[in-house]
Amino acid sequence: MRAQAGVTAPLAQAIAALDLPDDHVLIRSPEREVSAGDVRLIAQMGVVLAGMGVALCIAEPFEMLRALLSLDGRVAALLLLAPDLPAEAAQTVMREAGVERVVTERTDLPGAVTLDALLAEGGEGAPLATQWLLTTSGTTGVPKLVRHERDTIFRAVKTPRAAAGADRWAMLYDPSRFAGTQVMAQALLGGACLLTPRSGMTTGETVDWLVEQGCTHVSATPSLWRRLLMAPGSMRLPLRQITLGGEIADDAILGALRARFPKARVTHIYASTEAGTGFAVRDGKAGFPADWLAENAEIDGARLSVRDGLLWLRPAGEASSTAAHIVRDDGGFIRTGDRIAIEDGRARFAGREDATLNVGGIKVQVEAVEEIVHAHPAVAQCRITAKPSAMMGSLLTLSVVPRAEVVTDPATLRQEIALWCKSRLPPPARPATIRIVQELPLSIAGKTERTGA
Repeated sequence: MRAQAGVTAPLAQAIAALDLPDDHVLIRSPEREVSAGDVRLIAQMGVVLAGMGVALCIAEPFEMLRALLSLDGRVAALLLLAPDLPAEAAQTVMREAGVERVVTERTDLPGAVTLDALLAEGGEGAPLATQWLLTTSGTTGVPKLVRHERDTIFRAVKTPRAAAGADRWAMLYDPSRFAGTQVMAQALLGGACLLTPRSGMTTGETVDWLVEQGCTHVSATPSLWRRLLMAPGSMRLPLRQITLGGEIADDAILGALRARFPKARVTHIYASTEAGTGFAVRDGKAGFPADWLAENAEIDGARLSVRDGLLWLRPAGEASSTAAHIVRDDGGFIRTGDRIAIEDGRARFAGREDATLNVGGIKVQVEAVEEIVHAHPAVAQCRITAKPSAMMGSLLTLSVVPRAEVVTDPATLRQEIALWCKSRLPPPARPATIRIVQELPLSIAGKTERTGA
């Protein structure tokens, strides 16, 4: 499949134009469905709310998708908010965006309205060039606002294949996140069926339901993939496409996915809320070829550069994302904040610029420590957090989820992992405390939560 030249029509209208029978199911949850015929009815509504910006803060993925289909092209701007965003932070972002109305089931947000009541306020008019407003996936404080034009959101969508209607995509990202919009766009504009688990389903329940639905395509962060692999039902998923993004895809997770799903294609997508979709790595190795950094090299229409150890990216197409915190040079390159280490012809991601800890005056990269621990054969998932120390600056705490087949008692496993770290990490990067846990918390963006000890 090739990337489309650009989707300029509102989402519902673009989907309605696809050559699909009216009874073709485009979105399915455990309780409800949206068919191609339903989307055509939405597309035919002549309602617009000119000059109005609307926030969406909806917990159920199915309802969030229905709202996006109904409002893109009918409002001046759509602000996508994570459903668990604290009320004060949500109101701050809404004020910054100039948005006063919010479609939500929550009762703690002013300006709350139902989708049907909002549409009833509209009048007739031509479709609008809706601006999509997304927020960064930071875990603390008020998230940063990033403005996108519609073509940026849909830029990476591939032209539908003849057999795409048989594809079944899992919506495991929250639709309010940039990654969620990408899964939504590729599945729906590709004519596939988007499977949306119910909010609150456990990992095991989600996997079992996806197996029942014949899910063929899954996109998730490496942290979420590690959790999915621990679910016994994952062995029965008939996957043809595996996509990773949002975090470092190290050799351990790539190898685990190849072993579990040997017939599936494995793709690592580099993207961010600020830059949009950047490029894809399809060779099954961590990082990307160092020759992609050559001055005139283009990868998926993007160009890459490393300056002072940080990756700079010039996305494909015209720059159409704006935010006060985005650093963009005169050539259109965006400073990503991702550290890059080049070795043996490979450019490897070494962690976020802001993910370093001071341990005894030495900078320690959190993701680099986790990559070493993930390579231990008994480790399914791990997380490094820090405790403040008056003498050392920070003390590292390592939390480990063992693989299901591991029968070693926790005390012995802690000793084994401590020796593993001692032989592979410099003293400042060795965890002071090792905890064996049953599960690690993930953020709504599917990333490992860094807060807490």
